Amino acid sequence: MSEMRMYPGMSPDEKTTFPPYSAFDIPADLRELSGRYDVEAMARRCRNFRYAEEWLMMMIGGWIATIPELPVKTGLGKVVWEVAQAADELGKRLPELRCGTKAVNASESANDAFAAFIQSVSEPERPDLTVEKLSGIIDVLIPHLADVYELTMRETDQICDAPTIEILDHVVRKHRQHITWGQEVLDRLCDTDALRERRRVRAQELNAQLEKSGGVTGTLAEERAVPN
Repeated sequence: MSEMRMYPGMSPDEKTTFPPYSAFDIPADLRELSGRYDVEAMARRCRNFRYAEEWLMMMIGGWIATIPELPVKTGLGKVVWEVAQAADELGKRLPELRCGTKAVNASESANDAFAAFIQSVSEPERPDLTVEKLSGIIDVLIPHLADVYELTMRETDQICDAPTIEILDHVVRKHRQHITWGQEVLDRLCDTDALRERRRVRAQELNAQLEKSGGVTGTLAEERAVPN
């Protein structure tokens, strides 16, 4: 009976060798324990973000039945599912930010002006207003959310707030995909000067209202004034 072979081998030419190492011989963590937002501020931002994501989900979900263009309808089905996931993940993060049990299931608009802006985005209902529906979310709301999320990731504590950064990073990547898809769809839908003008006017009006509201956090002007 042959002798049992033991992994990684018995003879010197069969063994796998490793250079000696220390548990502390790892790359240095160059992140800093500091950030622009404390726990309370980040909890408030997450409630603001969740408010926007929930309304975006409800808007798109309500529009799907009224949109006659089949490729738009099916494409928005994927978008609404991914937006719902974003809202859910932000909600799960809230209790981890010590915001209290009351806020766990709560979303919060930064101010009445942003809530009014969201209502303006959601207004188009008729089947012939697909351009206005898509322009509101693809040209205005989603790009704004992606920009604010990226700013938040850069400015928050890179170590203590790493879980929030991971959530926002995933959401931003999805939103950038939504923008790319939506802009291509809008470019194809707006195949006349009249339709292109409708898109331009819609985006211009909503962007002006968004600016006045201060954005999803209500602090758009202040944050732009601070160098990144």
